[in-house]
Amino acid sequence: MGHRLDIGDVIDMLEESAMLRRPVVIHLSDGRIFEDRVQEIVKWNGADHVVFKDHELTPLHSISSVQRSRPPEMTYNGKRARGVPRRV
Repeated sequence: MGHRLDIGDVIDMLEESAMLRRPVVIHLSDGRIFEDRVQEIVKWNGADHVVFKDHELTPLHSISSVQRSRPPEMTYNGKRARGVPRRV
C-alpha cells in the first residue's frame, strides 16, 4: 500500500537532501524529472523555492513528488550491543 506524500513530506525529504548532501529524484508537475542535490530552500517573491546544485531555482509548488535517488544504506558498522564484550 502506498503512502501519498503531502507538502510536509516533500519539504522533509528536500531538507534531508540539503543536510546530508544526498541526491533526490524530483518529479515536476509539468512532467519533467531530474536528479539533483538540494542546496537550500528559500522564500522568494512570497513563495518557497528550492535551490538545486545543477538545476534552476524551482518553486516548491511545482514539485509533484520527490524520492531518494538511492535507498539509505542499512549497516551495522560501528554499532555494538551495550554490555556485550567485544571479541578479539
